[in-house]
Amino acid sequence: MKLLTGLYIFVLITSLLTINNNLLNPTIIISLIGIASAILFFTKKSSFYYLAIIWIIAQIPYLIFGEYTIDFSQFLNFHFSLNIGSVSLGLNAQIFLLFFIKPILLSEFLFQKVTFKAYTENDKLKRENEYSFIPTDIVGKKLVGNSEIEIENEIYSKVKFEPTKSERIKKAGITLIPNDKIGEIKATVEYKLN
Repeated sequence: MKLLTGLYIFVLITSLLTINNNLLNPTIIISLIGIASAILFFTKKSSFYYLAIIWIIAQIPYLIFGEYTIDFSQFLNFHFSLNIGSVSLGLNAQIFLLFFIKPILLSEFLFQKVTFKAYTENDKLKRENEYSFIPTDIVGKKLVGNSEIEIENEIYSKVKFEPTKSERIKKAGITLIPNDKIGEIKATVEYKLN
């Protein structure tokens, strides 16, 4: 969560500074998208994540053609460009923000109830049973959350959840960690968002 919180603080500050410096520039549209994504993140709305992706991708291209410039970078302007006559084509340094795409995509799950059941047979997780938890943080490429899942008289207080791509069914890898941290359960599960 610290990673995303830092990113959205950066989004908010650079967008506000850009608006302050460029009131009549079309870049202000990208600034407003950034501000909206940050507000939605801090108010824990799950639909904010795609706005942050738009905010990042819109800043990457850089083009100067004669008197016309297409550059939606926010506040900081560092370009990697190739000049051919009067045309300058390149990328803004904001391309490095693409490293945040995976956590941003995972943030769709934050604060939503995830219900899951075993996808393959497991000694403890049974396919017919459903369990649920609420992801509250992102660590590496996994969602984590606290839970009170009881399986065979054992309380599993922590969950690590990693969604995987699937065309027909939503699958994920899951690790359930008990209070005593001994005997964790790892499984492939089907899941849905409630």
